[in-house]
Amino acid sequence: MKKTSIVITTLLVMVAIAVAVVSCKKDTQNATSNPKNQSAQAFDPSHITDMNAYLKDFKKKMQTSAERKDGESLSIEEAAWHLSSLANYDFANAGKPFDNLRFDTLYSYVPVTDGNIFLSDLAETYENISTDIDKFYHSLMLDDSHFHFIGTDISENGTVIVSLMTTFMRSSKDLNDTLWFYNDLWDLHIECDSFTYGYSTLPASTTGRDVFELFLNWKISHPLQTTSYYYTVTETQTFYYRNEIDPFGSPNYVDSRLFASNTYIPLDILPLFYYLCDSALEIGSSNCPSGLSIVFWKVIYEREDPIPQYHEHLDKEHYRIMIAYGERHDLGSEPGGNND
Repeated sequence: MKKTSIVITTLLVMVAIAVAVVSCKKDTQNATSNPKNQSAQAFDPSHITDMNAYLKDFKKKMQTSAERKDGESLSIEEAAWHLSSLANYDFANAGKPFDNLRFDTLYSYVPVTDGNIFLSDLAETYENISTDIDKFYHSLMLDDSHFHFIGTDISENGTVIVSLMTTFMRSSKDLNDTLWFYNDLWDLHIECDSFTYGYSTLPASTTGRDVFELFLNWKISHPLQTTSYYYTVTETQTFYYRNEIDPFGSPNYVDSRLFASNTYIPLDILPLFYYLCDSALEIGSSNCPSGLSIVFWKVIYEREDPIPQYHEHLDKEHYRIMIAYGERHDLGSEPGGNND
């Protein structure tokens, strides 16, 4: 079997996406407002019935505000959500087949005034971000590349972090690169081999984490179709190893369903199959809220000190699994930016 290349240029930035997302479960947050009037209601994207129409109208509203300098503004969180959602509407196409992916980061700036961002400034920033995304896309020397998800985070000083998740196909294909569905353990081994061939063990803090995250994102299996669609994130959930116990036992510390160890030895390939198939994928899918889809996975490596009340004497290394869930929005016959 041919070893899969893992192309990941920036891994840690995707954690910032969870901060940028405006969660539908959030009880309170800064509202869309004018600095002169801070009493507007909190923005809740789950109430939007036609996301395509909403984003079209918002882009026009932004452009009009830039022309008139009318002083309307958004909170930092709302501005970040709108930048991400507009970028996905204009550029992303999450329904394309892929067998590899990469993470990259772009940076921009938007002025922040008293904790708010004027629509006129946001319009200029989005124009700059759109240009940068377009240039980045055309600089990629990859086969059948598409933006799977684009996230944004805005700091209090106005720094804009744009996180790009790009999918693509490897340049050469053979029988061992065929996509599989899990009918039995044999199918699982064949599928995992395409990601782990050449390894006998994987260091948990480096290659093991990278392979795990790559596999989970590849295995999301979003519907493939000729028309374009994109996602906006609604909520994120993080799963901790002590809360996910397998009553039948597992290869992990305290029989966790997620990787956890107090030995600091590289992961064996066969237990890794357990993490990839029977455990993490099921946890993510079974906890997916009704009507939403898994947009992306993030695997976070951590070291943890001993907890005396558990009579522990050694610290642990383990994974937290962060999953972003969101809404799918079909574009129909409309183009998806550079990804149609």
